[in-house]
Amino acid sequence: MKITRSKILIIMGIIMLIGFIAIGFFIFPIGITLCSIIGLCYGIIGKDKLFTRWSFIGLSVGIIFLIYTYYVIQGM
Repeated sequence: MKITRSKILIIMGIIMLIGFIAIGFFIFPIGITLCSIIGLCYGIIGKDKLFTRWSFIGLSVGIIFLIYTYYVIQGM
């Protein structure tokens, strides 16, 4: 079974939806990071440069969100 870009995007959407239902808004820093790691793996294995580039940008944003969320929670 060949994994296509649309299947990866569906998997990412399902992860975010289930996380949003289970955790709420705290899924955004975790989910963006997790989905971008999945996207990076697909992009590197499938040699999809555009998908790899956007997944790397998403990973950077996700890490920034994780750091920001950590400091906000520590400040409470």
